[in-house]
Amino acid sequence: MLRTAADFSALADAPRSSSALLGIRHRVDASRATDPAAPTLRIGIAASRKVGGAVVRNRIRRRLKVIARDLAPTLPAGTDILIGVRPEAAAASSDELRASLLACLRRAKLVEAAK
Repeated sequence: MLRTAADFSALADAPRSSSALLGIRHRVDASRATDPAAPTLRIGIAASRKVGGAVVRNRIRRRLKVIARDLAPTLPAGTDILIGVRPEAAAASSDELRASLLACLRRAKLVEAAK
């Protein structure tokens, strides 16, 4: 997980990709890619109050964490991803969130199109 302000700031100018439900910013940290003790994937999730109340935002965060954990083996080592949640995601199913995140990752060329 991305936790510090420095982690989030490092992604401020990172390349981005978006879909109807989500937007992502991503980077691959080469120094972490070669360190076997470092996590292969770190994610941060930003969901404003426009998305919904705390219960709705946290439900979306939990679902996205599970989806990202499932996709982690397919991503390059040392990847940092900041996921921005759009208000439309509040009504989306887990399958729709997964498809939306995969679409963003494909556009960013972080996963193969066949996945």
